Amino acid sequence: MKASILILAWLLLIPVMAAAQPGPPPYPPGGGPDPYRYYQHEHPKHRLAHWYAGESMRQNEEARRMMCSFSGQRWALDWEMHYRWALRANPNRVYREIEQRDRHLARCRSNKLREHRRPPRGRPY
Repeated sequence: MKASILILAWLLLIPVMAAAQPGPPPYPPGGGPDPYRYYQHEHPKHRLAHWYAGESMRQNEEARRMMCSFSGQRWALDWEMHYRWALRANPNRVYREIEQRDRHLARCRSNKLREHRRPPRGRPY
């Protein structure tokens, strides 16, 4: 009898515990709105703009981690701004912008590696 009451109580608490689980955060870890909300637009331009904004945020975070000190709207940390720009831009321009940012990051990365390998001034080895 006691076991059946415990089992019944346990079965009744499972839905309550499941409802108490926190939902996903409002923004994914890379920043920006929930991607599934934007994928309801089946137009390829919306999907391209969503991809571009996410890629821009990833590149901006990488530039900040490397302390590249880039400036300008290309390096803004505003997901919505990048999304809106990509909606208006020609798709070829969107891809060129990502490639151009990649080239800037590669140049910054090589400069940082060169600085890291160079011995500090005033310290003979």
